[in-house]
Amino acid sequence: MQTGNLGLVIAGAVGLGFAGVFGLMASLLVANLRDGARAREAAARARDEALQRLGRSTVHDLRALLGAALPHHAAIELPPRAVPVLAVESELRELLAQIAAQALPAAPRDGLRVHARIEGTQAVVHWRDVGATPARACERIAASLGGRLYAASHAGGPLGLTLRLPLHSGEFHKV
Repeated sequence: MQTGNLGLVIAGAVGLGFAGVFGLMASLLVANLRDGARAREAAARARDEALQRLGRSTVHDLRALLGAALPHHAAIELPPRAVPVLAVESELRELLAQIAAQALPAAPRDGLRVHARIEGTQAVVHWRDVGATPARACERIAASLGGRLYAASHAGGPLGLTLRLPLHSGEFHKV
């Protein structure tokens, strides 16, 4: 092979290599642009859902909803003042009913004991002595309301379930 032809072959191979690299870069750019567009669409849907949810949310006194969700024979300790939480009422009622249904069979013989209080910027509800781990569905609902549900002891006693929800910081009007 002649030197001139060898140089042409090498230049062609290098050119094909560059074309392959640029082609790969272009395909990655297109894939990233598509993924970015999908991510923006998903974020817009999530934002719209959150705004719709916020529009359906109202301020509720947790004491009243808690009293309605628990059986009449349950021992309930409630704070003297309102415990305002901002939530979609049906979701909050469902959460409290599901936790009560989960705690009731595990309650001691003397019955279900529930203690509610305000702690800083949170509403705290503790189902005492039920020794249960929270159901995933209840944890998800609590998280969707901006709170959390977990197993914990109360004042050094046996294990129970604790629900923490953010208090509504604005003026409270009974709904």
